[in-house]
Amino acid sequence: MTVTADEGILARPQRSATTDSRRQQLAVASLLLVAGLVYIWALDRNGFANAYYSAAVQAGQQDLKAFIFGSADWGNSVTVDKPPLSLWVIGLSVRLFGLNPWALMLPQALITLSSAILSYRLMRRCFPFTPSLLATAVFAFTPITVLLARYNNPDPLMVLLMGVSLYAGIRATESGKFRYLALLAALLSLGFLTKQLQAFLVLPALVTTFSLLSRIRWQKRIVSISAMGFLLGVGSLAWPLYVDMTPASDRPYIGGSTTNSMLELILGYNGVDRVMQHSDAPSASLIPAQFRSVDTDAGFFRLINLNYGQEIGWLLLPGLISCTAVIICLLRRRLARKQSILACAAAMWMATTYFMLSFMGANFHSYYTASLAFPMALCIGVGADLLQRNLSTTTSRVMVAASLVASVIFSKALWQSSTDYPEWLGNAAFFSGVLASAVLAIPPPSRWMVRFALGLAFASLMAGPVVCSIMTASTPQEGSNPMSGGVTKSPNTLSRFLKGVKEQDPAWASGVAIGMKPSLRMTDLLQNASPLCTWAAATYPGQTASQFQLHIGRPVMSLGGFAGVDPNPNLNQFKEWVSSGKVCYLVEQVEQLKVPGNSGELIAIQAWAKENFRTEQIDGVTVYDLSN
Repeated sequence: MTVTADEGILARPQRSATTDSRRQQLAVASLLLVAGLVYIWALDRNGFANAYYSAAVQAGQQDLKAFIFGSADWGNSVTVDKPPLSLWVIGLSVRLFGLNPWALMLPQALITLSSAILSYRLMRRCFPFTPSLLATAVFAFTPITVLLARYNNPDPLMVLLMGVSLYAGIRATESGKFRYLALLAALLSLGFLTKQLQAFLVLPALVTTFSLLSRIRWQKRIVSISAMGFLLGVGSLAWPLYVDMTPASDRPYIGGSTTNSMLELILGYNGVDRVMQHSDAPSASLIPAQFRSVDTDAGFFRLINLNYGQEIGWLLLPGLISCTAVIICLLRRRLARKQSILACAAAMWMATTYFMLSFMGANFHSYYTASLAFPMALCIGVGADLLQRNLSTTTSRVMVAASLVASVIFSKALWQSSTDYPEWLGNAAFFSGVLASAVLAIPPPSRWMVRFALGLAFASLMAGPVVCSIMTASTPQEGSNPMSGGVTKSPNTLSRFLKGVKEQDPAWASGVAIGMKPSLRMTDLLQNASPLCTWAAATYPGQTASQFQLHIGRPVMSLGGFAGVDPNPNLNQFKEWVSSGKVCYLVEQVEQLKVPGNSGELIAIQAWAKENFRTEQIDGVTVYDLSN
C-alpha cells in the first residue's frame, strides 16, 4: 500500500496555498536565522580554535607549496595529517579578511548553515512541511553540529559534501541518468580530499539505493555503478598520487605517515588504524588509564555513554527507532517511490555510520559523530511522518508511546550527566515527554490533542540538544578535541580529562591536545631571530609548534609531526639544516619528553642539541641557540 505525502493525523483543513506557503517560508527562515545566530554568536571566543589547522592556513597564505600540500609551516618541513581542501576553503576567507578568528570560523558557520538548508530541501522534495522542518531542526541543533559550526576542523565541509552527494545519488536513482552518478563521484572525491575515507561512509547507502530502487536494467545498473566507482577512484587518488609522485626533496614530509607517503597515510593512520583496535595508538594513549574503565568502549552503547553522549546521544534512540521503522516500511512498500529512495538512502547511511562509529577502534574522537548527525536528522524526519500517519490502531499507539517513553528516559540520563544542566528544566522535559506519551497511547478524542501531544513530545526531546548547544556555544573551545556540553559528574570521563588538559594537567597532554603558547619574552626572542633562518624555531609536538607559529608570525618546525611520533626530520637532516643556518632555535618541551612513544629522531635531535649548543632559560623554558 502506498501512502501519499499529505495523509496523516497532522493534515490540516484546506487553506489558501499562498497562506500556507508564506507561513512555511517564515517558519523555515526563522529556524535558519536562529541557527545562524547560534553558529556565529561571539564566534571569536574560540580564538585560533584548533591551532594545528589555523597554522596550516597561515602557512598556505605565505607560500604556494605550503598551500598545495597542506603544510604545517611555510618552511615546508611537514604537512598536517589530513588532506587540504578544508584548509583551502578557509584560506580563501583569510585571504580576504586576514588571519583572525572570524575569518577562520565564519566559513564553517556558513557551510553548516548550508547543510541545514540542504537537509530541509532533501526532505521537502517528497515529504510534507512539518517533518521536513523537524528534520532540519534536529540537524541544526544537534550539539556536535553546533560545536563544529564554530570550529575549524574539516568535518563541516565533509558533511556538506556527503549531503550533496546524497542528493546526487537520489537523483541518479530517480532518473537512472549517469550524469548524476558522475556528479556523485566528483563530490565524494572532494569529500575524500577533505577527510579521506570517512567521507565514504555515505557511499554504501548510495550504491545500495541505486542498485535496489533504480528502474534501469540490471546490466546497466552494474555498468553505471562500476563506471562511477572508476571515476571516484580516479578523482580521489589524483591528489594523493600527485603528492607521492613529487620528489620528497621538493615537498614537505607527509605528517602522520611512517614512510613519507600519502597513500600510507590514507590506508594506515587515517584508515585501518582508525577502524581496528590498537591499544598503543597515539590518540588513544592521550587518555590515561584512570579515565578509561575498560581498554575500549566499543559497542552498541558507545555513542550514548558519558564520553560521547552529549555530542550525539540526545536524539540517537529516536533516530535508531526511526531508522528501524523506515526499513520495515521499505520492506512492506508503504512509501511512495521518491519517499522510498530518500528513506532508503538515509536509513542505510545512518546504519552504516552508527555501526562504524560504535565498533571502530579506540583511536576515536568525539567529533567523529558529526558524520551521523545528517542521516539521523533525515531518519527522524521520515520517522515523524510515519508516526503521524500510523496512530489509528491500539498496537501502533502503544508502540509509539513506548518508543517515546524510552527516548525521554535516555534523554533524562543525559540531563543528569552534568551539574551544568538546570535540573528543573530536565525534569520538565521528562514529565512533558511522559505526558505526551500518555496522550498518544489512548484513542484521540480530537485531532488538536494529538497535534499538541506530538508537538510536546518533540519539544521535550529537543530541549536537551538545544540547551546543550547553547552551552557549547557559550564555552570557549580550543585544541584538537573540542567537546559539547558540560563537564560530567563522573570523574573518569573524557570531559573531566579535557577539563584538566585545559588547565595543563597533565602538561604533556595539554601540549599534544592544545599546545603550549609562548610567553611574551619567548615571542620577542623568536620574532627577532635572524631573518636568514627559514624556521625561527623548532619545537614539539604539532599543536605547540602551531601555537608558536601563530603568535610569532614566523615559520616554526614541528619535530615529529602532530604527536611527536613521526620520524621527521631525521637527525642528519636536522644537522644539515642547522649547519646551513636554516633553524635559529630549538625550544625544549620537558613534559613532552616524558611521554613514551616519542619519535627516536626527536629524542636524538634533542640529545644532540643538548650536547652541542648553549642554552638560555626563557620564563622557565629551555631554549637552544642553534646559531652558535
